Amino acid sequence: LQHRSRLDLVWDHYAKSGSLKATARANRGKGIRRRVTAAATLSGNWHDFLRVDDNKEELFSFLSRQITESINIPDKQLVATDGQQVISVPLCEDTTSLAPCNHEEADTRMMLHAAAAMKCGHRKIIIRTVDTDVVVLAV
Repeated sequence: LQHRSRLDLVWDHYAKSGSLKATARANRGKGIRRRVTAAATLSGNWHDFLRVDDNKEELFSFLSRQITESINIPDKQLVATDGQQVISVPLCEDTTSLAPCNHEEADTRMMLHAAAAMKCGHRKIIIRTVDTDVVVLAV
């Protein structure tokens, strides 16, 4: 945030029903369910941990909450997804274009966040990703 006025953290969301991706995720195999809390010790086997949608959903929620609760920098905006909702610090006046959101993939959800940032007056937007799908969507 040092050289930016806004940072959006966007995670995948794992729908419990009606998911187009559920079959693909189920084919990846089963992992081990672990609770994600500040006091919990996470498994060293990240491969098995990440096979369980509830693990990832809980991890993403935990990270969003921890980051938004620990960072409050004057004149900076932090927006993080939390399931279908968003958390912002300081509180955004209008998040109707961001939440609730039923996009499962962060790929498409990032585009909503970029558009929302533009509506708030941001004219330069940087999207950091290692996913070529996001690059194609952004073009």
